[in-house]
Amino acid sequence: MKKVMIVDDNFISTEGIAKNIDWKSMDAEIIHIENSGNAAIASMKQTPVDLIISDIEMPDLDGISMSSLALSINPQVKIILISAYDKFEYARRAIRLGVCDYIEKPLDYTYLAQKVENALHTIDRERHNLELISQSRPLMTEKFFIDLLHYTGKEAQIYLGKYPVYLNLNLDYDYFNTIKIEIKNALDMEEELGITQYQMELLRIMDLLREKYGIFDQLYFVKEFNGIICILAQNTNSPNHFLQSTHKVIASLLEEYPDNLLKLNVGIGSIVKSIWDLHISYENAAHALKYHFFFPHKNIFDAKEALGQEFSLLSFSDSSEEEFIRLLCKKDLPSIENWLQVFFLEQTQRYPAKNIMFIRIYSLLGRILRFLYELNIDTSDLEAEIISVYNQFDYFQTYEQFYEWMNRLCIHVCDKLDTSLQTYHNQVCELAYNFILDNFEDNTLSLGDIAQHVNVSPAYLSSLYKKVRGKSIGDTITSHRVEKACKYLISSNLSLKEISVRCGYANQYYFSNSFKKKLGISPSAYREQHGGD
Repeated sequence: MKKVMIVDDNFISTEGIAKNIDWKSMDAEIIHIENSGNAAIASMKQTPVDLIISDIEMPDLDGISMSSLALSINPQVKIILISAYDKFEYARRAIRLGVCDYIEKPLDYTYLAQKVENALHTIDRERHNLELISQSRPLMTEKFFIDLLHYTGKEAQIYLGKYPVYLNLNLDYDYFNTIKIEIKNALDMEEELGITQYQMELLRIMDLLREKYGIFDQLYFVKEFNGIICILAQNTNSPNHFLQSTHKVIASLLEEYPDNLLKLNVGIGSIVKSIWDLHISYENAAHALKYHFFFPHKNIFDAKEALGQEFSLLSFSDSSEEEFIRLLCKKDLPSIENWLQVFFLEQTQRYPAKNIMFIRIYSLLGRILRFLYELNIDTSDLEAEIISVYNQFDYFQTYEQFYEWMNRLCIHVCDKLDTSLQTYHNQVCELAYNFILDNFEDNTLSLGDIAQHVNVSPAYLSSLYKKVRGKSIGDTITSHRVEKACKYLISSNLSLKEISVRCGYANQYYFSNSFKKKLGISPSAYREQHGGD
């Protein structure tokens, strides 16, 4: 039952509101009737209410000021203000405060009851929504960590900085680490066990981890379809001991968990000092898992051990790859060739092991494919070629051979971009042409309208259309208008003024000039020459 307070220094007014509304039918009861704003605030502090109905004009604390204090105490409280004066300033200030409604005296109790009922329905809806938010808090916590794993440090603080307090998450620890557990046979096991049992098995692994990870200060989970991400937090003076303990617990988990059910591979990320750098630890754990390709009999892969050094994201910075993508966009083949030469030379000096070179090139190829996906370019032939080459990776005897293959692949990519760009240009111009065909009879048709329809700038469309179609947009519009005018001149007895309007001209004189410029003859002469009516 909702609790209501009535506030007015006029006893007759408060009694009228209390007695002329069927509160019981609205599942509400009046628990306070006060004759001043200060008394209302005191009562509200003692016994909270859901709805306040208050007069504005009161001697000690007016209704506007009282509402401001009440909302600061309980932002969810609903307030209906009543005034004997028709003052717009009152209504404006009330709305700005967030007051639910504003009613003028003399009171129409039927109207007031309707406003009260609306306010009570709003209370019910907000309570329901708050309950939903409360119930979804575990999902919000998981979503917070998912976002945290994929935002960079500065972005993470900007977008997620307020959520730890809201979600009651204690993230004040010395060090953090991420573990990525990947299930190699996820699809097969979901098919064999069924979705429910498969998800139960994931929860079982999480329970085992909770039991074993009690030695750490905090543990959070993010559950994926094909695995689990564990986020560890620890207060310690020794990050190396933190990492060693992580290894011991993972080894213990894999010994205890039956290998004949879900096949687990584990990537252990690098230790980071700030929760906002957790994406670095996660990316390193994901990269470490790629080494299963080279060591199929292992199932624990440490980012630090993978390269014999800290596997920082700085070693795999996207900035160089983005420069490479820009060169592909420009289809600058000489610069692409130079970039690849520098890239391969750098990789051979930094990572002399062939297997590590494999990982780096694999990452670059993946970036190229993602770039083409974003442009909706078919990559099936490229993917087939890449798979074929990687199946025969051992046949490459030198890195120069791989460089030559990469260079040929990039030439192929540039050819695809050329074809795709030409197709795109043709599509834009075709859309523009069809729009002109449908709208040339409108005398307000402009280049801006056409450009907006095809979603490019007017200047770009004007240049592109002429390049692709060999004539300007203005000429195209004129051609359609003159062609339509010719039909009217031959087959109808419409006046020149009527024809000019139907063909999209603002006036008859502009029509006549345009027609004569296009055909070398006036509309009247054309009609006579062709036996028009």
